[in-house]
Amino acid sequence: MDHNLIGVGKSLLCGVLVAVGGVLFSSLCGSFFNGLGDYGAGMLLGMGMYLCVVVVTCTGLVLSRLGTAKPKDEDPQ
Repeated sequence: MDHNLIGVGKSLLCGVLVAVGGVLFSSLCGSFFNGLGDYGAGMLLGMGMYLCVVVVTCTGLVLSRLGTAKPKDEDPQ
């Protein structure tokens, strides 16, 4: 099996797990924030909070993988 295909499969599985986690978290928030008026408003708040956490986490992972750029030595002329 191709190594790239395995990497795509792992990424797809992680994406599905993150999406399922978001649905569960927003459903929990819909019940927890029941004072906002209706269940849908609580779910929207929960989904917004979940997306903020996911975006910050993914940005941190990407930036940590980039590392620091080392300056190139200047060529003597």
